[in-house]
Amino acid sequence: PKPLSLYKDGTYSGWGTSRHGDIQASVVIEDGRIVSAYIAQCLTRYSCSWIAHLPPQVVSRQSPECDYVSGATQSTNAFYYAIVEALSKAK
Repeated sequence: PKPLSLYKDGTYSGWGTSRHGDIQASVVIEDGRIVSAYIAQCLTRYSCSWIAHLPPQVVSRQSPECDYVSGATQSTNAFYYAIVEALSKAK
């Protein structure tokens, strides 16, 4: 039997907030797995290039848990919460 998939297929978005602004992130689910994650909107005071390497971590780990980025803790948090919200819609 194929393993129980955690998520329903589709594209889901979520918002994460921080004191420096908001981030919208999206995940793409295929066959119950995260195949893509990306920053859809970056409304933070700082460039989202600081956290551009986080979306691939979501895919490789199949989880919103990503490494903290020194100097971009707020943006990391906002991205994390955006992914958590997006994945909650995919359940």
